[in-house]
Amino acid sequence: MHYFTVNTVAEWICFLTALVCLRRDKDPVWRRFPFYLLLVCLVETGGIFMRTELKMPNAPIYNVYMLAECFAMTTFLYHLIKPYGMKIWVPLAWGAIFLAAWLVESLDGDFGTYSRQTAILLSIAVVVACLYYFYLVLRDDRYVRLATHPPFWWVSGTLMFYFGGIATYIFFQYLLEASSVEGIRFSLRYVIFKVLNVLLYGSWTYAFICRYRQTKY
Repeated sequence: MHYFTVNTVAEWICFLTALVCLRRDKDPVWRRFPFYLLLVCLVETGGIFMRTELKMPNAPIYNVYMLAECFAMTTFLYHLIKPYGMKIWVPLAWGAIFLAAWLVESLDGDFGTYSRQTAILLSIAVVVACLYYFYLVLRDDRYVRLATHPPFWWVSGTLMFYFGGIATYIFFQYLLEASSVEGIRFSLRYVIFKVLNVLLYGSWTYAFICRYRQTKY
């Protein structure tokens, strides 16, 4: 039962929805996204296995996963913003900055502790990119029905998750210690991340359904 959590259930539902809805998508960026979601599911399951069965810290697996996370978020956001004129050097420069920060913090912690500062940097970059995308959409003269527009829901879920993540990381210690308050079973950090995960994968799932209906009809 350790493997059936709010996170894993939301992630596997999102992955299976993406697999069904995007497997024949003509856009390679959308079509390949289920591979990233499968990795997310495997990392989450592997992290639980390391923590509960092997009794080992699972920070290293999440540190390595952060590289894939950065690549997936950067690639997808660049794909959405590219039609508005973004140059390829922007994501390349960002990728170099992220990799340098990840290496420095990971080496400093001997790859045994979670690179929290790099995670914050990634979250800030993703939030800025999401807000920039919304700014470009608002400036665009073309009519878009947001209720069924796949990129809108994908970006909305991403923005909520990473913006909430920034606040959570900033108040990391306070939220972690909140579980010591009498009557609170889980830390506030734990609850917040569960809510953020549901918002993220719920929005992505709906985006994939909209994408399927859009390409089919």
